[in-house]
Amino acid sequence: MPRRRPNEISAGGVLARRSSDAWEVCLVRAGRHWGFPKGHVEPEETPPQAALREISEECGLPIESLSVIAELPSAEYVYRRAGRLRFKLVHHFLVIAPPGSEVIPQPGEIDEAAWFAMDDAIRQAAFPATRTALKAARPLLDAAG
Repeated sequence: MPRRRPNEISAGGVLARRSSDAWEVCLVRAGRHWGFPKGHVEPEETPPQAALREISEECGLPIESLSVIAELPSAEYVYRRAGRLRFKLVHHFLVIAPPGSEVIPQPGEIDEAAWFAMDDAIRQAAFPATRTALKAARPLLDAAG
């Protein structure tokens, strides 16, 4: 299928924190689907800046405590809004939060936010692109210790 110019560009990704013996990743639920914190890239932002802002807003973490450490596979998909097809591109990044970080879902946007072990997050993720990004993040987190 040929690539189309996206109508919407978003950014977000895998938010990870080190626990005592492993990495944990955050998923958020809006409605019935578990996925990544993400949102629209504003005109003055780069995708990494938007990812940090959106993760900070949706998970209740101070933006200065977050670090982008890698770009992950992006997602492209089509959906229908108000009867019109929308082509969306989502840039995914691996973002690290300090150990012990607690997530607080953004009221009105996110119903639930939680930390998961990597295998549990892969099972919980609603969409294939989310699972692909999680699987791409795993070796990078393993290498980071």
